[in-house]
Order: sequence, then structure tokens, then C-alpha cells
Amino acid sequence: MVKLDELDLKMIYLLMDDARLSISELAERLGVSRPTVRARLEKLEKDGVIQGYTIKLNPELQRAHNVVALIVKTKEPGKMDEFEEIIEVNRFTSTKYLIKVAVENMEGLRKVIEGAGFEVIDVMPILESREKPLRPKIKIPYKCDYCGKEIVGEPIVHKYRNKVYFLCCPTCFREFKKARENLEKVKLSKEQKVKDAHEHEHHTHG
Repeated sequence: MVKLDELDLKMIYLLMDDARLSISELAERLGVSRPTVRARLEKLEKDGVIQGYTIKLNPELQRAHNVVALIVKTKEPGKMDEFEEIIEVNRFTSTKYLIKVAVENMEGLRKVIEGAGFEVIDVMPILESREKPLRPKIKIPYKCDYCGKEIVGEPIVHKYRNKVYFLCCPTCFREFKKARENLEKVKLSKEQKVKDAHEHEHHTHG
């Protein structure tokens, strides 16, 4: 088994959000050096944890087709590989499958059904698709970024200002957010005071 730690997972979460992040940007968001990030990335790639970097298409581009879910029966599932319109195949018995087909119209769907030669049990048009981002299921000793205690079970993952934080419970999550909001208010207050002082100095000289 590949051994990962908290830093590895935070890096993975950042890259899942934006695979184009540079080593410098990752180093800044993780609070570590660039050589550390580079070494970690190379190890994650070498160990097969990160198997590639991908892109997310604008959903409008993916709505060019009508997507239909079919429950079908077939003894020749290999035939489905011949049709690029069949975009997803899920088997749940020896001969029964749930598949998704992307076609321009019903005539296109008919051609796929006849060409693949399967028996259609049910047809369900898909009106909306929402992809839920998957979280890495890795058991490592996390520490709460608020209270510092070791986290038992899955952490609460919170992304704030391009950084990733692990929290142990709803209470720490709530207090963490409250503390960050208070820091923001203090920062804005200081910035306003500096701005007011500069404006006052400008008027005085004027």
C-alpha cells in the first residue's frame, strides 16, 4: 500500500479543484517549499496515486446530445463498444445492463438499439446530471486544523481562500469559520484605517 500523509491529501484536494496549479502556487497554498511540492508530486505520480491530469468541459458543450438511460439485456456486451453513442455501461446481472446513450434524436437511438442487438427493458430520458466530486478514501492520522486533536474517522474538508483544512467535528468547523471571519473583519478594519489616514494626510497637505 502507498503511504500518504496529510500534506499529500491536501495537495490532492487542491489538484482535484484545479489541475493546472503550478508548483509555486501549490507551495504557497500548502505553506511548504517548492522542492517539497515537486518531490511529493513526483512520488505520487511514480506510485500511481496521481495517474493523470484532466480538464472540465463547459456543461453547455455536453448538452449537445440527448442523454437517455436504458436497462437492456444482451449476451453480447462487447457489441456495445462499437458505438460511440454509448457513453456509459454498468452491469448488474450476468446479462442485464444499465447504459447511457447520447444521441441527437430518437432515430439515432433506434439505430444504436438495432445495431447493438440488445433487448430494451426500460427507457428513461435524463433531464439533468450532477456529478458529485469523489473524495479520496484513505485512512491516515489527520489532525484537526482548529483544535489540533487527532481526527477519528473521516475529516470535514473545508476549502477557504485557496487552501484546504481538515476539521474533526461540526463544532470545530463552526468555530474555525467564525475565527476566519473575525480575522477578515480585523484585516478590513486595519486597511480602512490606513486608507483613512492616507486621505487625511492628503487633505492636510492640500
